[in-house]
Amino acid sequence: MSLDMKRIGAATVLAGAGALWPTAFCAVTDAMLTPYQRALDAAWCGGGQATFEVLGHCPACWAGATAFFIAAALMLSPSRQLRPQAAA
Repeated sequence: MSLDMKRIGAATVLAGAGALWPTAFCAVTDAMLTPYQRALDAAWCGGGQATFEVLGHCPACWAGATAFFIAAALMLSPSRQLRPQAAA
């Protein structure tokens, strides 16, 4: 397997992780809630968490996804390999 195919494979894995990160992060966060916190979130007139969300996800979700997408882009960017210099 050539180096380019390995880089494309790694970039694909990182992009996939970035796409799944918001859902996985929210699932883990929800699993860690106490029963009282779950009751507050499910209450009709309760004081659930008042957090800033974009498209249903918090900033931590988007920051993690962005980190994975940046890592994937860096994997696809051309590498600057140093060439051995000929002795004069």
